[in-house]
Amino acid sequence: MKAQVHMELRDIASGKLLESRHAKNTVMQSGAMLVAELFSGRGGRITHMGVGTNDGTPDDISIVELRNEPVGENPALTGELMAPISTDNFQFEVNAVKRLVQVRVRATLPSDAAVGMVREAGLISQQAPEGEGEPANVLYNRVTFAPIDKKDDHELTLFWEVEFPFGDLH
Repeated sequence: MKAQVHMELRDIASGKLLESRHAKNTVMQSGAMLVAELFSGRGGRITHMGVGTNDGTPDDISIVELRNEPVGENPALTGELMAPISTDNFQFEVNAVKRLVQVRVRATLPSDAAVGMVREAGLISQQAPEGEGEPANVLYNRVTFAPIDKKDDHELTLFWEVEFPFGDLH
């Protein structure tokens, strides 16, 4: 499996592209378990995109949540840190020549969400608990990138591309 993300920060009033980033994806251990649980009918779909301030190594696959802490002189992000992803924002394409299924996902943080220096992002499965209680967030993947200074008059859109190979994988 292979994935990447493209990010665009735009001024809402003018629509002007202010910043753009590309990053490679790291699947977290919790994300691999999420996919594995689909074999038994457990687990859940990707429901949200989240952001945070942790720009530590993307190789730490044991991370289970995106963080929102001050970094240096930059305060923690303000506003919502996650945006729901509608099922309409997923596209699937089969490439028989390369023997893979490509999933494209698009999610946008509105202007009042995640204001500050954004340094990481991930796809999340928000799962309702059995009985009562708060929903649990399962972090599927994580990317880190050069900080993006998101203001309250900006929209941040992330475009994820995830490739699942098929056929003889030996």
